[in-house]
Amino acid sequence: MSKQVVGDLMKPFLCSVQAVLPENLIRRFVRYNATAQQLTIDGENISLRNRNVHLIGSGKAVQNMAKELESILSSKIKYGIISIPVGSLSHKPTNQNISYCEGALNNLPDAKALNTAEKIREHITNLEKDDLLLVLLSGGGSALMPLPKPPITLDQKTALIKNLANAGADIKELNTVRKRISHLKGGQLGIMAQPAQVVSLVLSDIVGDPLDLIASGPTTENEDDPSQAINIIKKYELMDQLPESVKKVLSENDNTEEFPRTNVKNYVIGSNKISIAAALEEAKKLNYLPIPLSDVVTGEVKEIASEYVKLTKVFCQYLTGKLSIDDLEQKIQSYNIPGINKNALENVGTDTNKDLCLILGGEITVNVRGSGKGGRNQQLALEFSNYLHNAKDDFVNFDIYFLSAGTDGIDGPTDAAGAIGYLDLISDAKKENLDPQKYLVENDSYNFYKKFKDGNFHVITGHTNTNVMDIHLIIIRRNKQIF
Repeated sequence: MSKQVVGDLMKPFLCSVQAVLPENLIRRFVRYNATAQQLTIDGENISLRNRNVHLIGSGKAVQNMAKELESILSSKIKYGIISIPVGSLSHKPTNQNISYCEGALNNLPDAKALNTAEKIREHITNLEKDDLLLVLLSGGGSALMPLPKPPITLDQKTALIKNLANAGADIKELNTVRKRISHLKGGQLGIMAQPAQVVSLVLSDIVGDPLDLIASGPTTENEDDPSQAINIIKKYELMDQLPESVKKVLSENDNTEEFPRTNVKNYVIGSNKISIAAALEEAKKLNYLPIPLSDVVTGEVKEIASEYVKLTKVFCQYLTGKLSIDDLEQKIQSYNIPGINKNALENVGTDTNKDLCLILGGEITVNVRGSGKGGRNQQLALEFSNYLHNAKDDFVNFDIYFLSAGTDGIDGPTDAAGAIGYLDLISDAKKENLDPQKYLVENDSYNFYKKFKDGNFHVITGHTNTNVMDIHLIIIRRNKQIF
């Protein structure tokens, strides 16, 4: 496998990350005309004449969002408090009205994050009609802005959520309970800030960009029935374990005020969709025909690897004339890959001479059974290579290459973002006396890629300070002697 092909995979991926760096997203979506005192967010104008701007933020990616807004709005920001993870502070504010507060060690709510959340609540409850509250939200924002309803303590709230998770509750169920026993989540921050105008800028790390789930939706209307939280706790047979404080809050009428829909606006400025669009443009520059197929891929790693190989096979059959474009469309719609874009094939027939770059994104899962070291992206690259190897007779006229990597630069508990797979990887590994099957069973993909070809097929970027989940690239190249 040539260095050129590795580059052809890496360049679109790096562009996909660059496009969703927090500072780049703010530059793209936010403008300020100081002369007219007019703020423009995603094309919508907000007058700041005779108005004060207040800035709050919570999440792993909000520091650089706030830094860029500080640069754009300067002294217009009269107050700011940004809740960020422990050990991540890298910016000293030029505006002395803005504070960056670290908390939530190991992404768990703690006393520091609680103290910051209390400061946020205290400030927003004193805002006036002419104030503008800018809210920055990203993944990790829930743990960084914990504020249980009294008399629930932070330890009691954390224990309940942990017990629910251990019992098998999914993210939506956890979120429903979080919102019911919290002061700021589930739209309550937006309500508390009234009568101020509230505008949230959101960087999504969840498939489908559900605003009510990202950082537990502090500025998104809560449409849950108040009884849902109790029903979820009963479902997992945890009612008897609840402390009296939690029972008290759950039994109280939910007297939340009506959500101020006309005065609160949420903008998703960073998402997997934006990353895919950037990868597509770079693939074009590299003379591939890019095909964006889905930005909501979910599922178990082995199943997704198998479906991706089927997907690759039918595109190869189309390129050799064995399938019509209608047959191709019908086939890819039948595969168990969520969110396949029905319009993605519009340009496939326009330039049949170009090699293909299939682009997908989302977040898959791994059923961990071994005791090795790895992550979902490295495991997917190795699983994909294994399925390719087992079906190699279907690809005799093609070279197939694959990249799976996380936009946050970190795949599992490793220093790699992901890895690269290809048609002959399994054969090449065996020549180096490596047994890929052993590494797959042990979920030890990190150590496989570290040893294989001197680590040259690892994707290493370091922390990127953003996260819109994962990018998957499949390159299909014709063998020149056949075509």
